Amino acid sequence: MSHAKEDTSRAELAWDEAALGYDAYFGPRFAPFLAATLGALIGRSSELPSPGCIVVPCVGPGRELGPLAHAFSERQIVASDLSGEMVKLARARNARFPNLSVEQDDATKLRAPAQPVAGLFSAFGLQLLPDPPAALESWLRLIEPGGVASVMFWPRESDVNGPFDVMRRLLAESSLLDHGWELRLTATAQAASARVRADVRVRFEMQHDDARSLWQALTRLGPLRGLALARGEAFVDELGARFEAELPAGAMSHTPEARLLVIERT
Repeated sequence: MSHAKEDTSRAELAWDEAALGYDAYFGPRFAPFLAATLGALIGRSSELPSPGCIVVPCVGPGRELGPLAHAFSERQIVASDLSGEMVKLARARNARFPNLSVEQDDATKLRAPAQPVAGLFSAFGLQLLPDPPAALESWLRLIEPGGVASVMFWPRESDVNGPFDVMRRLLAESSLLDHGWELRLTATAQAASARVRADVRVRFEMQHDDARSLWQALTRLGPLRGLALARGEAFVDELGARFEAELPAGAMSHTPEARLLVIERT
């Protein structure tokens, strides 16, 4: 098996294991960010080409799909995720919407839908992919001229002196994180015959019981589950001890900042 297939299999397994917990823990905390990303696309609904579907890669548990299916009731919503367990959650949550489908697919080599693509929605999936600019370029190339992508992700500087910043620094010190790709996103859009119409920062308060519960959520229910599978629980526990040591004891409140790109295919 190639390294690429091993990485894909590990990521799929990690998200399968984390699916229910991720939905329960991070779903409510990410809800305001999700709403902002939805608003950016729905607010441009009258500008989108017709006909055309809305594509949703990295859909996770599918909390965005209901609002999209309702707002774009005359369009098909074509969602996908690498994790089979996430696909099951998204389907169950949105079974009442007839204009919606959810399939298992790899966002790094997303299959083109059978119909034209008028818009694309992605919240907190891009930064999880091995080559975010390449993925974004491939997504944008699926969109028809005049179509719009609304894409939110966690940037390098998302939570200065907060728990996400501590996590990022610990991963960077272990050579497990590189955010240099962020600097290439505007050029990526241009390479895909698209232009960035909006590039804004969005901040909302987030609360956690304590540093340990957040670390457990990140490594067992969230984006670092794959790290535990790849490097072992002992490595993750050692990072967790450093994570806790750098943060205050007790309940935590912080205001992380996400980056929202609205990109139009020209």
